[in-house]
Amino acid sequence: MAKPWSQSVASLESIFAVLSDHDHPFVLIGKYALRWMGVQVIPGEIMDILVRTSQAASICQALAQTGEWLEVDESSIPSFVTMVERVDHRSIRRFKRCDDRWYISLCSEDTYDLTVDTKKIQVLHPVNLNSVLVESEFHPNPTDRGTDYWASRPYLMTDKNISFIWAPGGLVSFPVFIPTLPEFIDSCLSCMGGQSSEHNPSFGIARRDMDYLGRYLLLDLPHQQDKLLSKVKNTKQLAEFFMGRQQRQERRMKLVMESQAECAAHAKPGPQVPFIMKPLG
Repeated sequence: MAKPWSQSVASLESIFAVLSDHDHPFVLIGKYALRWMGVQVIPGEIMDILVRTSQAASICQALAQTGEWLEVDESSIPSFVTMVERVDHRSIRRFKRCDDRWYISLCSEDTYDLTVDTKKIQVLHPVNLNSVLVESEFHPNPTDRGTDYWASRPYLMTDKNISFIWAPGGLVSFPVFIPTLPEFIDSCLSCMGGQSSEHNPSFGIARRDMDYLGRYLLLDLPHQQDKLLSKVKNTKQLAEFFMGRQQRQERRMKLVMESQAECAAHAKPGPQVPFIMKPLG
């Protein structure tokens, strides 16, 4: 039995073959895509792949016929890999690797409000060892990174002595893509626009992904916002997101300060120990 998420190149070949037969690209979304966007997130054991809505049924049927993948429903996935936001959604078909303990979710285009034929960027492998920002133009501090840990993050593809490919020794035999950052952000904003998590299951996922990007790409900085506002389509929604994010951070900071002040007010002073200078020798 292979280790959980061994992610060998061989285990992906059946997926590549099915997509190739359908003249369909391999497009990562979700947390595995975020790893190539500079987000230091633990992706888990479920990989999300974007598929054309018109081809989703045929691709799912062909994948099941390989004998390597078994279609499963949410209730059959062990609790240790089930995430709260993965609620029942008809546009998502999930498969388990028969000889391993990992899963893929085939998400049709309406799930992320994102088309397969959108602008994409190629990456080295579906899984990477270190999160890396492929689109270096969106790095918050690209020219003066130095040796400081936080100033150097996220990593870039040009960084030396850093391994990004998970599987030792090999690139995959089929091109792997992720949406560009502006396209991905537009899809998140579209899922979030004018709705709440109660009415749209995709809202929570989109909000989470935007918060990840905001944190790791320092999107609260004006110069980072300027980069995106010139490239996304939903500029109004993005500006509203930045404003709402700032307000949420201010409220959290206020609560933290109030809590600290309350703790200090109720804290009992410790015993006063006199300082005694002992003679030398």
